[in-house]
Amino acid sequence: MSFFKRVTLAVSTGIDRMVGEIENHDAVVEAGIRESRRLYAKAKVRYARMQEDGLRLRRRLDGLRADEKAWRERALSCPATPEGEEKAIACLSRAKRSAEQAESLTDTVRRHLEVEARLGHEIEGLRQRVESMEHRRQIMRSREATASAASRIRETDTGGLIDLDDTFERWEIRVTESELTTDTLSDTDPLESEFVAAESRAALEAELETLRRDRDDLSGGAR
Repeated sequence: MSFFKRVTLAVSTGIDRMVGEIENHDAVVEAGIRESRRLYAKAKVRYARMQEDGLRLRRRLDGLRADEKAWRERALSCPATPEGEEKAIACLSRAKRSAEQAESLTDTVRRHLEVEARLGHEIEGLRQRVESMEHRRQIMRSREATASAASRIRETDTGGLIDLDDTFERWEIRVTESELTTDTLSDTDPLESEFVAAESRAALEAELETLRRDRDDLSGGAR
């Protein structure tokens, strides 16, 4: 491979990768699905119109065949007279003309049915194509959402977005402080506090009395 071709291939690959990264795939697929729906709807309208045309052709063909039969029956009903013979020939002439028109129209109806069947097959293919694209789009959306959520969770766990360990630790400290404060407040009994204060004062007074007595004893011994 020449140097120019290698450079061209490298540049083309880089551009394709860059386009793939910045391309809004969901929007592109949505536009494609919308266009496919438009083509599908347009084809269905044409198909319905073709079916109506085919129905008119078949009715016309049935009418020509009925005319042929009627003219032949009229020819047979003509009397065996010179005048009746002329009428019978005229009836057969009209019957033949109806038969020729019916034969020509039969070929037209056959070709029309072939085209109608082919168009119906193409429309069914379009319908399946649209359904397939919509299904694939839904799958890709689900996969993308799952991958995005997994990526964010992974970044969160590794500290890419926020250090949750520190957050949980600070949260636990705050809750623990609140619990301690609540426990302290809830364990305080006013009556008990009153007795505890009195007992503490009595103990202090007794200790003070002991200190004074010891002092007096020391003073008396010194005399």
